[in-house]
Amino acid sequence: MRILIIGFIVFVIWSLFSIWIYVEKIKPVMNEPITIQSIPEIQPIVVDSVMQSDVVMPNDLMIYFEFDDASFNTVPKTDNSVIEFKSWLDKNPESILSITGHTDNIGTSEYNQALGYKRAQTIQKYLESTGINVDKLIADSKGEDQPVADQSTDEGRAKNRRAVITIKK
Repeated sequence: MRILIIGFIVFVIWSLFSIWIYVEKIKPVMNEPITIQSIPEIQPIVVDSVMQSDVVMPNDLMIYFEFDDASFNTVPKTDNSVIEFKSWLDKNPESILSITGHTDNIGTSEYNQALGYKRAQTIQKYLESTGINVDKLIADSKGEDQPVADQSTDEGRAKNRRAVITIKK
C-alpha cells in the first residue's frame, strides 16, 4: 500500500510540474507572432550569350483538346507561353517550333493520325495569327502512338488528347 501512495504522490507532483512547464514556458512561445524574413532573390550571372539563350528557353507547351475535337480556345497561360516562344524565336533565328498532335486510342489508327494532324494545324494557325512566321512552324501528328497516360481510363485518355509545342534548334 505504501508503494501505491508514494507512486500517486510522485504522479501528482510530476503532473503539476508538467502543467507548470506548459503554461509558463511552452504556451507563451507558441502564442508569439512568427516573423518571416524574406531572402532576396539571387540573380544568375550570365557570362556567355549562348549560355543566356539556354537559360531562358521556354518549356514545352501542352494544349489539351476535347474528345474528337480539333478546336481550341486560348487561355492566358497559353498566350503567355506564346509570347515566350516568339521572343525566343526572335533571339534565335535558327530555331523552329515543332507542333505535334496526339489523340487517345478511341477510333481507328488512320482517323486518329488525321485528327492529331488537324490539332497540330489548329495550333499552327493560332501561332501564325500571333505573328510567328510560318517558316518557323512544323506541324506533325503522332496520333495514338505516344500516349503519356493510361488509355484505359477517361482521365488518361483526356491527358493524351493534346498538342505539344517544342522548340527545335
